[in-house]
Amino acid sequence: MKKLELILIAGALVGLLLALLNVPYHSVAVSLFLVALGTLYLYLGFALFNDIPFSKIFKSESYRGIGPWRIAIAIGTGLGLSQLTVGFMLAVGNYPMTRSFLSFGLVLTALMLLLALIRNRKEKHQFYRNIALRCAIFIIIGTVFLLVHVQQGQAT
Repeated sequence: MKKLELILIAGALVGLLLALLNVPYHSVAVSLFLVALGTLYLYLGFALFNDIPFSKIFKSESYRGIGPWRIAIAIGTGLGLSQLTVGFMLAVGNYPMTRSFLSFGLVLTALMLLLALIRNRKEKHQFYRNIALRCAIFIIIGTVFLLVHVQQGQAT
């Protein structure tokens, strides 16, 4: 699933580049890749972040050694990143509800970042460092998108 995530992120970046260059139908590419990425994070985020292969999601032995904190943080991170990716799509298309999606996603992702940093301090596990890095990157990008969207709203 890591490869799928990287393909979707690369496609979304290409779509954002097309949007910057004002290429016709750029919103189709951006929407396709960001909705797919958001869906991946929302429904399969817990497995993606815990390195569980898609073929072993429904097998109980895949979850041995994964504590409740890791599952909860992975689910919360998946929900937050899903909200942010949908917010990115709405911001590129200049649709309504952009601010709501980005704000909710930023708050939830910041909360997951805080929990991951606290748990990493106690357990020193690679999972928490990966979550913290991913959340930090998405928070920076989400803040930029939110500030640009608010600035565009004031200009019109």
